[in-house]
Amino acid sequence: MAIKTLIVGFGYAAQTFHLPFLRCLNAFNVDAVVSSDAAKVNAILPECRVYGALDDAIHAQHFDLIIVTTPNLMHGHQARKALEANSHVLVEKPFVLSVTEANELVALAESRQLKLCAFHNRRFDGDFITVCRLLASNKLGDVKHIVSRFDRFRPQPKNRWRENADAGSGIFWDLGPHLIDQAVALLGKPQKISGYLHTQRENGQSTDNFELTLHYPDLNYHVGSSCFQANETLRFEVRGTQGSYRQFGLDSQEDQLKNGISPSAGTFGLGAREGELCSQNGCETVTLESGRYIQFYKQLAYAIDGGQPPPISTHDMLASVEILAGVVAVAEANEGHVLITS
Repeated sequence: MAIKTLIVGFGYAAQTFHLPFLRCLNAFNVDAVVSSDAAKVNAILPECRVYGALDDAIHAQHFDLIIVTTPNLMHGHQARKALEANSHVLVEKPFVLSVTEANELVALAESRQLKLCAFHNRRFDGDFITVCRLLASNKLGDVKHIVSRFDRFRPQPKNRWRENADAGSGIFWDLGPHLIDQAVALLGKPQKISGYLHTQRENGQSTDNFELTLHYPDLNYHVGSSCFQANETLRFEVRGTQGSYRQFGLDSQEDQLKNGISPSAGTFGLGAREGELCSQNGCETVTLESGRYIQFYKQLAYAIDGGQPPPISTHDMLASVEILAGVVAVAEANEGHVLITS
């Protein structure tokens, strides 16, 4: 039987990153949505039940899976309610905002033998998969430095929760989880973190620029984001003893989803700009792997129905929260500057 699913929240994340995959995979059925705007939901899902609050939904019926896509500050409270209703839970990134809350939720899920997963879909970007492939091939030799960026050109702040002054808002909590999770997936937790978090835009209420270096033995991993990059962004740069690799531009899947292209389409996940691998013998073009967000949801279905591991382990989820929360705490205490040693 299909996995009975409840989506909590029906904003950009729910409609763009979750609903298209739930609708194209037979393993899932969207039974209900929690939203204050039933008309908006029913315009897209005409026969779907709409509840005004999570409590109303879980008191009315049981769901196999509850997906939390609400503002970051609400993630922990709503994930706990979902687990207490004996549902498996998928939480939009960032998972939660504190290490204590993360540990409590993981312990609760384990005590009830439920799957708990954070939506770190960017592990399934074609550019990241390509970097993983290059590192495994050893074509770069011993890697000494990695740069991973998500830059944008948004010089004027918008009046929305992602950019206001509440806890969990700002670009670090928005894009930082993607970049940090990818680093954790590749290398685990760093020995030291240095850098800064800043608010650079006029009338900005939250962090809109960050530059951090994650220090590993013999390797530095730099992550950053700026809202003043009007050129095509450098997405990855990897430097090693045998050569270096650069790739510009972002994975194509988000734009394809925004344009209504189905994840089942043959062109889905294709079209990102090629990379370039250079050594003392010259340079060669590197064709990127296809993006595979759909694989995240397939693995989630296998985890729920078949007892397989979820696409993101709780170990990695906890590591990412520890890094994110630690950076924010130190930055708030030191005028944006960060220096953390483990």
